Amino acid sequence: MRDAWSGMADTEGAERARNAGRAALILEGGSFRSEFTAGVLDVMLERGIEVPACFGVSAGVLCGLSFKSRQIGRANRVNLAFCNDPRYISTRSLATTGSMIGYDFMLNEVQDRIDPFDTRAFSDNPMRLIATVTNMTFGTAEYLEVRDASLDIDIVRASTSLPLVTQPVEIAGSKYVDGGVADSVPIEHVLGDEGFDRVLVVLTQDRSYKKEPYPPEFMAAARARYTAYPYLLDALETRHDRYNAQRERIWEAERAGKALVIAPSRPVEVGHVERSAPKLLELYIEGRQEAERHLDEIAAFLG
Repeated sequence: MRDAWSGMADTEGAERARNAGRAALILEGGSFRSEFTAGVLDVMLERGIEVPACFGVSAGVLCGLSFKSRQIGRANRVNLAFCNDPRYISTRSLATTGSMIGYDFMLNEVQDRIDPFDTRAFSDNPMRLIATVTNMTFGTAEYLEVRDASLDIDIVRASTSLPLVTQPVEIAGSKYVDGGVADSVPIEHVLGDEGFDRVLVVLTQDRSYKKEPYPPEFMAAARARYTAYPYLLDALETRHDRYNAQRERIWEAERAGKALVIAPSRPVEVGHVERSAPKLLELYIEGRQEAERHLDEIAAFLG
């Protein structure tokens, strides 16, 4: 009898073969900087541009949810409506729940009642939505598919669980934090392990951006909090180097015709916690403008 590992290898091989010659979408995270991504995706939805798979990281997964459910404008609406609401994201939420992000409010009250999420449209859309998460024990990335917007909500939470300001999320006995810690823009995984031929990459920082190391006070707090997770600490300490090197590989893939990159045209001034709705709207509009500027190129690239 063939063992389980052989069956798994066959499944993964079949998936790579099925993806050959196809294009996927990668959405970088960045908290409220994802307003740029929301603008890009809304234009794609309006023009009927679709992809077989979307790989989201952190806030990119949240944008991917509304993209898969084909709810034009929803990601932007929610951010504009609640950027000043302490139930959405705030230090008050951190003090009362241990998480700066108000997940119960965001994923229950908003999603179920205030701005309902279209779960049927999500399920009917054949596009795969994969979230990048960071395994705390190994400090490495894992890529978990969001098949059901309700049942797999812990995967979404894990991908967006920022170190120190949110609680880790346990899934199947393993603990996870924000996917960007281990793999901010999973282009190597998508082109390599997943077997896609090319990727449309939506970044939330301009092309000149260089990530700096975490401040010493952040790392001191991380060492105190995550003393039992040395590989996670190493991933945090080296994140800036790996991120900057990864962007160089993205440009290489772009030059080789394997990637099409949509990025802000100038440095983004929106912060991780942004209270200015006009600034968020401006970034959303910039995302729309960049998508419209490259619309023919996007359509031709995705085939």
